[in-house]
Amino acid sequence: MCPSQNSREVILDAAQAVVLEVGAAHMTLDAVATKAGVSKGGLLYHFPTKEALLKELLKRRLQHLEEARKRKCAELQEGPTREIKAYVLSTLARGRKDGPIGAALLAAIAHDPKLLEPVRDDYLRRLAELIPVGLRFERAVIVALAADGLRLLELLSLSPLNDKQRKQVIEELLRLADEAIQ
Repeated sequence: MCPSQNSREVILDAAQAVVLEVGAAHMTLDAVATKAGVSKGGLLYHFPTKEALLKELLKRRLQHLEEARKRKCAELQEGPTREIKAYVLSTLARGRKDGPIGAALLAAIAHDPKLLEPVRDDYLRRLAELIPVGLRFERAVIVALAADGLRLLELLSLSPLNDKQRKQVIEELLRLADEAIQ
């Protein structure tokens, strides 16, 4: 990894830590620079604005989610429903452990809707990839939307499900995915 790339990652890690501490709305470039151990000029070289830094945090988050989906996909048996099942399992696997950063970035999007543009583009691309020829579009979309809905409720700490119910819902979503074959 080149020093410039390493500096970017250090800054992004620091930004994530600051967002978790004070929230995205209260994150300052000065606080991120201090946390990262870089000068403000060094931070501005990589991220000229707070918005650019938040966009990159979101982009990195989406990349991590995509990598998790691909890992889960590699674990599953080949077949027409593998992608949608991997999506359900990877979406809901991250539920408890990384909720705080997801919630913080969700708050950032609510505060600055322009940040939603790359997320929207990524979601549309991902949704298209999840539904190959041979799956009933409506069923596959319902499965994906249900997984996303549960994930959002968990991010907002609103899910009414206990662990057993959550597991049953995930099993049902996987069963519905199997029924999406035309």
